Amino acid sequence: MPLVHFNHSGAGITSPETHQTIIDHLQSERDHGPMEAGARVADRLTKSYDSAAHLLGCTPQEIAFGTGHGQLYADIIAAIPLAAGDKILVSRQEWTGNLLCLQQAATLSGATLSLMPADSSTAVDVAAISAVLTPEVRIVALTWIGASSALINPAAALGKAIRESGSPALFIIDASQAVGQLDVNVAEIGCDALVTCGRKYLRGPRGTALAYLSPRLTAQLVPRKIDNFSARWLAGDVQVANSARAVEVAEGAVALRLGLATAIDQALALGLGNIRKTLHARASALRDALASLPHVHLLDLGHEKAAFVTFTVDGFSCATVKQHLAGQGITLGVNGPEYTPYDLNMRGITELLRASVHLNTTDRDIAMLADALRTLAGNAADAQQE
Repeated sequence: MPLVHFNHSGAGITSPETHQTIIDHLQSERDHGPMEAGARVADRLTKSYDSAAHLLGCTPQEIAFGTGHGQLYADIIAAIPLAAGDKILVSRQEWTGNLLCLQQAATLSGATLSLMPADSSTAVDVAAISAVLTPEVRIVALTWIGASSALINPAAALGKAIRESGSPALFIIDASQAVGQLDVNVAEIGCDALVTCGRKYLRGPRGTALAYLSPRLTAQLVPRKIDNFSARWLAGDVQVANSARAVEVAEGAVALRLGLATAIDQALALGLGNIRKTLHARASALRDALASLPHVHLLDLGHEKAAFVTFTVDGFSCATVKQHLAGQGITLGVNGPEYTPYDLNMRGITELLRASVHLNTTDRDIAMLADALRTLAGNAADAQQE
């Protein structure tokens, strides 16, 4: 049964070229030995920093690679010195993994964590942010695109407001749902860190991630975890890298890094502006198709929306709908408050379905999903009438 994939916002399907890159290097490791195979692609690994820097609009020295969003985000937050009385502001859409890191850092230091003001769409209220940017605010954390509403937060506008206020707060962005579907330029955004996994809209392999760290941030970091890549031993003294490498580690899956680099290069070749335009059109078509179905309720928010659609189906748990569709070769995601606890609890939503599109999503795929949901909901309605 052919796979119809609507879970790109969970993990995208790698392109044939990315897949082959990974396979080729694994074969090279078998043929030449893992260390030797790594040495043979040293130049390509170095160039991966250039590709990532081009993707995010920064320099190669400001890029760090990792094994996942959670790993990089946690290491960055843990390395930011905090003190009693410091404040951390978070967006309503903040992912639970980020909240765990931030709250733990606050608890250990005596800092506090609170929500930024939100507008009527639940996005961060940029006009109201200056009122809460007191001198005690140490970190402003933003999830650019939340997991549970398709809302795109105004990252650049928030960055501008922080700068214009004169606040010294560090601006940290979770961009895992944004990189690969939006054109990203960290200089224009004005953030101090931006973290993304490779497996979502970039269509890189699972187990990969990258981050941008500003020179301002790296100058302040006190890493809790270092090794022989992030630091050097100098006559008994530890010298931590004065760059984004301070949060990177020596050991990693070379095949996966090469696969991520291939995925990044493909996205750059296609053009992020072109990708955004295509994904927006396909997501809008999917949103319109699902909105027309009886017993299907859309839950999307925001003036500007991401390339996925959130919804529920009357009379069915989300797990049941997911299982039913999987039996027809259609995949999609299920979210609950454990993903975005502030947002979904404030909205009174206990679970939702999430269908996301990518460049390989076709009109036929959208029709198949809509038809499957129409049939499922229709059968349930007929059974109730009987």
